[in-house]
Amino acid sequence: MRSLFGLSGATTEQAWEIVADKDDGDVVLVDVDHPDGEAVWPEISRRERPAVALTRQRDFVARRVLHKPIRSQPLMQLLAELASATDLSDNDGTWPVLAFGDDDSELPLAEHLRRHHWELPVLLGGENLPDLLIDPGAGVWYSSASDRELARMLRRNFARGAARSLASHELVERTQNLEQQNLTNLKWRAGLALSSGALHPDLAGDMRFMLPQVPLQALSDTAYSRQARILIRKPVAVDELAKNSNSDRSDVAEFLNACHTCGFLLLDSSSQGSARSG
Repeated sequence: MRSLFGLSGATTEQAWEIVADKDDGDVVLVDVDHPDGEAVWPEISRRERPAVALTRQRDFVARRVLHKPIRSQPLMQLLAELASATDLSDNDGTWPVLAFGDDDSELPLAEHLRRHHWELPVLLGGENLPDLLIDPGAGVWYSSASDRELARMLRRNFARGAARSLASHELVERTQNLEQQNLTNLKWRAGLALSSGALHPDLAGDMRFMLPQVPLQALSDTAYSRQARILIRKPVAVDELAKNSNSDRSDVAEFLNACHTCGFLLLDSSSQGSARSG
């Protein structure tokens, strides 16, 4: 790991090093496979400082995970994301805002889904990635993609027309050996992947947010569940949400973006406190 960290300066905008003093770092790496690490993880993951779970468990649920054996590409990607989040947390207090074009522009999958660009089943793929099949009418999706491959898909921008429409019989043929999954879960993951610390343009400005209930998707992440429990009580502005939940700005932006993509979020932009659904 020390050798890989030494290489990080050439591939990321920020050089990293391992420090002995656990209270002196910008990020905490916890080996949750070790009994001591497993014991302290729940407390450390709730703190404001970013925490990364180091594990062999492929299904370990955490905001940031680094899998064993440690390989250079996943580590470099993680460090780049952490550097971006650190830069954003030290800014002048304003929240970066994402920029999207019109319906004919190249957009991330989250925005295509939020705008309901497809009514019929569609097929996405290409660039050496497995097929991703979405059936909006049934509210389901299918894919054999690994988590890493799906993450690549969610970060891509593509035109609306890049999705090929499927007839019903072709959808049945292509999905025979694939697990049917809830489309809301795909929307959630796509919303989280929109950015690191930047808000959807619908959420920018003098805006307050509220949730009618805690999303099931938020229950597996401590930072997200803390925010959700605040948002079900009353409308809250983004700075107040970050402060009261003791969450990183990047976690707050990702959570709000995901809720907005799924249509969970109630938006309040008026002084009278009326709310509208996201």
